[in-house]
Amino acid sequence: MPKLPIFPLNTVLFPGYKLPIRIFEPRYKRMLEDCIDADGRFVIALIRDGVEVGGEATPRDIGTIALIEEVGDRGEKVVPLRALGEQRVRIGELDRSLPYLSADVEPLSEPVGEDIDPELMERARTATTRFARAMLMQIRGEWRANPEMPDDPGALGYRMGTLMAGRPTAAQRVLEAASLNERLRQAIPAVEAAAGEFEAALLEQGAQDHRRGMHRN
Repeated sequence: MPKLPIFPLNTVLFPGYKLPIRIFEPRYKRMLEDCIDADGRFVIALIRDGVEVGGEATPRDIGTIALIEEVGDRGEKVVPLRALGEQRVRIGELDRSLPYLSADVEPLSEPVGEDIDPELMERARTATTRFARAMLMQIRGEWRANPEMPDDPGALGYRMGTLMAGRPTAAQRVLEAASLNERLRQAIPAVEAAAGEFEAALLEQGAQDHRRGMHRN
């Protein structure tokens, strides 16, 4: 596999999922042009050390190949694009000779042929259902008894990873997991915690609405 640009972010991209990105730093505009001139692929990796904007950053060792699916007007000050996560990769030695990072990458295959712990699977489905119900109620005021979710444990683990927007380190552990059971094991506590936060916010909102109703009466 040819050397690929590396884009360090405070976000984890999972295979099969899309990520909107806004490009505005000159070095990443250069990266974008170079990607488009090649095959439209680069690697998104969570920052280990450093900053996302205006400084140096060192990425984690494992990231995800991102394919540019859609890009806005490249002449604008801020260029929006949408990338699709394709495959996990291990990042080799970093090349800092360009304005942006690049590296040789090693594709990582998805784990297969594993006996899934049924208790882990059930706990994962329960946590994801709780999260989806609470989120839909808080954001849309919509109740769903049985929100849709993947039956495949690998896909479910990645779906859970996408629910960890405020927990990038936990999401990275899901991405790095070497087995499907480990993927679920890493995802469950973070999703349970996130579901609990949504549920607590709903209870507080309900209490506030009740107090306002009593005050009006």
